[in-house]
Amino acid sequence: MFLYKYLDNYYYDLVYDTYESSYLESLNENNFINVYNVFSKYNFYFINDIILNYMELFEMDPVEVENRILKLKEKLGNYFVYIIGNDIKYLNEILNEELEDE
Repeated sequence: MFLYKYLDNYYYDLVYDTYESSYLESLNENNFINVYNVFSKYNFYFINDIILNYMELFEMDPVEVENRILKLKEKLGNYFVYIIGNDIKYLNEILNEELEDE
C-alpha cells in the first residue's frame, strides 16, 4: 500500500484501524498524490490528520479540491490554513459542496 510513503508508522496504523483495507487498496495513487500536493502547495501542516479524517478528499478531482480550498480562503481570510488547522471540520465544506454539485 502506497500510504506508507506519506505517513509515519503511527498515522499509518491509525489509518488502517479507521478504514477498511479493501477501501484503502482501491485508492488511486496518482490521484492521491495530486490531492496531497494541493494541500502541500497551500502549506497545510496537518495533512496526516486530513488523511486520517477525510480520506474521501483524496478521491476527488485535484482541481476541484484546489478550487474549494480557494473558496475557503475567500471565506476565512489569509490565515485560512491556521483556522482550518484549529477546526478541521471546515473541510466538510469541501465534501458538502461535492454533494451539492451532483
